[in-house]
Amino acid sequence: MTDIETSKKRLFSKMSFNLIAIQTIYYTFIGIFGSFIVLYYGSIGFSATQIGFITSISTLAVLLTQPLWGQASDRAKDGRTVLSFLFLVCGVLIFTYYLTVEYIFVLIIATVYAIFYYTIVPVMDSLTLETIESEKSGFDYGYVRVGGTIGYSAMVLLAGRILRDSFAHMFYLGAICCFAAFIFVRRVNAVKLRSKRAPLSFRALLYNKKVFCFMFINLIHAFGMMGFYSFYPLHFTANVAGSEWFGVLLFTTAMAELPFWIFSGRLTHRFGYERMMLLAIVITGFRWFILFFLTNLPLLIIINLLHGFCYPVINYCVVNYINENIPTELRATGQSMNNLTAMVISRLIGGAIFGALSDVFGIDRMFLFLSALSFAGALVFVALLRALNHTGDSPKNL
Repeated sequence: MTDIETSKKRLFSKMSFNLIAIQTIYYTFIGIFGSFIVLYYGSIGFSATQIGFITSISTLAVLLTQPLWGQASDRAKDGRTVLSFLFLVCGVLIFTYYLTVEYIFVLIIATVYAIFYYTIVPVMDSLTLETIESEKSGFDYGYVRVGGTIGYSAMVLLAGRILRDSFAHMFYLGAICCFAAFIFVRRVNAVKLRSKRAPLSFRALLYNKKVFCFMFINLIHAFGMMGFYSFYPLHFTANVAGSEWFGVLLFTTAMAELPFWIFSGRLTHRFGYERMMLLAIVITGFRWFILFFLTNLPLLIIINLLHGFCYPVINYCVVNYINENIPTELRATGQSMNNLTAMVISRLIGGAIFGALSDVFGIDRMFLFLSALSFAGALVFVALLRALNHTGDSPKNL
């Protein structure tokens, strides 16, 4: 092995380790904070209405501010600057939850915290892709994202035992995760792709209309995921099995992602982004349709393994397509818009609509609606792509 090959191997190992560590730590953090914050609110006496209002106000704050974070990341000379800042601020702010249990102050804390917390994913993905491209290592985003699945899956099983109904412990555990992630972000090599040209206008994102077709499918999928994680636990515990078995269901569902994060790059290279997106949303529709009928625990666990294909493929395709087809100066902005669409808008719109549907028709019938929405979204996706291909606004792939 030559000195150059040895140097490249060391660089590859260091780069991949740091990126995987960041993803693993962040999604471990989500397994702690994202999964138990609602239980914490309940433990300090907040009603369901009060908790819902916290969610709505904090989501609205993210809706208004997230694009600004994407632009800030694009304009930063060093791609690590904004992400390390976000982790550092989150690590400090999370301790403010210990200051009070008064509702109005917790509402303010949660809103301010959400502005930083929900911005991490798109900035983190943008830095990951930029670093991989800059180092020219041949490493793939899917390999890095495996770390997130492992971190989240492990925490889903362990968090309940670690917290032992003392939900306030999640805050110092979350702070440890944030500070550890900060350290690994600073260990990543400075990205060498930053352009010295003047920043592009946000309107430059509109030039590639297919990007918005991909975001549209991501939104349709996000509606279903929001319905599954927000409402299906109630149906499951009332009609299938206890909450401990729902934890097992979540664990197996998350672990099913692993092979598809690894092979998504090869699959999309073989079949193309558009075909893989279409197949994933159709399979998603089939998954929601089957959930309407099933109450048998083993069969439910098996059918929910379909998540392992759908979520990684859709996420891989849209994140990588944005990175490849958006100007370098707007990549983080594009990732922020995608995250805004999938994570924020789906919560703002879907929470109210699907909650009402569940109350009126039942949670199981709500999944029939989600299934129909997925199949309809697939038809719209095909129609939009064919229209773009016909007008010459996009390369012909379908």
